[in-house]
Amino acid sequence: MKILVAADDIASGKLIECNRGTDTSKEDSVQPKSITNCFTVPKFNYSSRITHLINYNYQYFIASRIDGTVSVYDYEEDTEARKILAADEKDELDLKANLFKHLHDYKVPIAARDKPIGLFKLEKLDSVLLPYTSGKVFLIYIGDFKFEPLEINLPVESPIEAFAVSPDFENIAAYGGKEVDLKVVELHDEKLNSSIFKKDYKNLFNPKVVFAAKNVKNDHLDLRVPIWITNILFFQNESKESFKLLTSTHYGHLRVYDSTHGRKPLKNYQVSQDPILTLTFADEEQKDVIVTGPNSLIAKYSLTQVDEKAFKTNSASAGEIVKAVPKSLGKYTGGNTGATYAVEVVENIAAFAGLDRYLRVFDVSTRELLAKVYLGVEVSSLVILDDEDEEEEEVKRKREAEEEEDEQLWNQLDKKQKTST
Repeated sequence: MKILVAADDIASGKLIECNRGTDTSKEDSVQPKSITNCFTVPKFNYSSRITHLINYNYQYFIASRIDGTVSVYDYEEDTEARKILAADEKDELDLKANLFKHLHDYKVPIAARDKPIGLFKLEKLDSVLLPYTSGKVFLIYIGDFKFEPLEINLPVESPIEAFAVSPDFENIAAYGGKEVDLKVVELHDEKLNSSIFKKDYKNLFNPKVVFAAKNVKNDHLDLRVPIWITNILFFQNESKESFKLLTSTHYGHLRVYDSTHGRKPLKNYQVSQDPILTLTFADEEQKDVIVTGPNSLIAKYSLTQVDEKAFKTNSASAGEIVKAVPKSLGKYTGGNTGATYAVEVVENIAAFAGLDRYLRVFDVSTRELLAKVYLGVEVSSLVILDDEDEEEEEVKRKREAEEEEDEQLWNQLDKKQKTST
């Protein structure tokens, strides 16, 4: 497996290569093949820390830093030819560190305390979208480094803490935050593409609100429920006329919105007493979700298996109160402590990292701990590059080579047969 993490303490990254069964907390267990520093900066300071890291079209890695810098790195796969060039172990580590070639830094004009809250790909425009807590959103064109970041003026209140882009319609985004309820906006005309964008990129964005949520009803004491959205996910949707979203809150709620059923949440589930820090779909069908919290919580919940009358309590003023509870599908436990800020799910593995300086990899379905690696740094973001073990990759390469040889042999036989006839 290959996993790339953003190392908060040193404002850089680390590339971890390990196999299933790796556990650095045990001396007699399998150890990582390598842990290599990358994305290093000449002079480390707090403002150069990486907050978000994404893989852009398997070609670039893009990192957003606290000071408004967006760094673009070219990625060269670690091929067999490159390994042969390594004369010794040190040279091999140098080659791995140089897999990520620094191409360009964009500088986004922001206030001192403004912080990025996400980094999103807009593949149709060859761009990335970078939202900030102030409500400022910048579009950065990756296809040509001559283009300066473009500020998009959202119809937004602030501060915002959550932002998301629809995976089905890249011109649709959603945001929310502390006392900023969920809003869905159309950023630009859906016919806009990269070639049109390059000609007149400054005048093509006119965001408009297409859905504005309403708060849940007052609680059993008839008190207003505070709004504080921490994460947003779009459900898959074939229609651009309606929207279905999932949000998490600072108060431990999961809320499902469907614009065809009105502005209030269709479902409202309490899954924690603490803030939900991250929210990730656990499967392609989007039936299950993984949440993390500040107090070691890493848990999976079903969005389809729900007991509508599971939670019951009595109130002197309102009588019996009944609430729906989603089925808990279990916790991911591997000795994790503190908050988990970095999560990614690929195929059937899930990687987690955060304040306790460990990278943990689990099987999504069984929740079995597959690998545990001490990094020595706090982690803010991570990307899974490869979910297969090295041995599996070697077998796969040999099989592909054998299949290619067989195909060439059959092609030669076909040619001989045609010639003879």
